[in-house]
Amino acid sequence: MAVSLPAFASASENAPLTELASLRWQHRIVLVHTEIPDAVERLRAARPAIDERDIVWFIASPDGLLSNYAGDIDDALAQHLDDRYFDRSDARVFLIGKDGGLKSSEANLDLQRIFARIDAMPMRRRETEAAR
Repeated sequence: MAVSLPAFASASENAPLTELASLRWQHRIVLVHTEIPDAVERLRAARPAIDERDIVWFIASPDGLLSNYAGDIDDALAQHLDDRYFDRSDARVFLIGKDGGLKSSEANLDLQRIFARIDAMPMRRRETEAAR
């Protein structure tokens, strides 16, 4: 069962999200395994920094996906994330760039490290300069 928390990111369509590819070039993605304690609270507390960096996050839980994604999430997406990321690695946190490429995989949710990695990306630097 997919569960969406209150919306922080904009949904691009009314159809349920079935794959991460539809978020490409619009959002950076942070995937977090349910084994990370207090992940929802930490991500929600960092909302301004997350929104500023166009991050959509997903937490894989036994009940499905928790997310700040504004639209509906197809149940099949949770299985896809397990198959593609969590079942293939010991990492519990993954950062995917706007280009769809895997940028980092970590054992822990270190938001400051994630933000620093994003801020060092050329696309993010261009976004920051354009906002000035």
